[in-house]
Amino acid sequence: MTPPELKNSILQLAIQGKLVEQRPEEGTAEELYRQIQQEKQALIKAGKIKKEKPLPEITEDEIPFEIPESWKWARTGNIGSWSAGATPPRTNADYYNGSIPWLKTGDLNDGYVSDVPEFISTLALEKTSVRLNPVGSVLMAMYGATIGKLGILSIPMTTNQACCACIPYTGMHNQYLFYYNGNEKSIHQNG
Repeated sequence: MTPPELKNSILQLAIQGKLVEQRPEEGTAEELYRQIQQEKQALIKAGKIKKEKPLPEITEDEIPFEIPESWKWARTGNIGSWSAGATPPRTNADYYNGSIPWLKTGDLNDGYVSDVPEFISTLALEKTSVRLNPVGSVLMAMYGATIGKLGILSIPMTTNQACCACIPYTGMHNQYLFYYNGNEKSIHQNG
């Protein structure tokens, strides 16, 4: 088995909950899911996120593999605040060459992202729909030549419109989300 195949095999076991024994003191995913939904409702009430149309329950034919009894399948839209980025109008020079990192999907490296070549201004952040994503946000290229490329932010950063960012709710580990999406991408590409 090659090192990349071994890595994918280990990640697959981990995302299926087969790598280590499940401990009762860690609680269940159902309990965590209820806490996440309470946090989401509090954020909506505080006006920090918008209320969204409820996502459908996951059906049996959507489940790709068995998971431990204490786990729960959930749609990624229910475990974090997702938002696409934006590109401030290039015609306004005052929006660029500032101090706020602005990531384009070509800057994604399937790892931690701490440096990008382009920056926008505070004015662009204030006047356009660009969102400043905090450290730990999980990024994914949505289309184009870089579709499926991933990243985790090491510093606060904005993104262009071809990139979506997930700010995971409390209790959701960004690395699990990152590796699950990365491993699923690898599985679909290789088989």
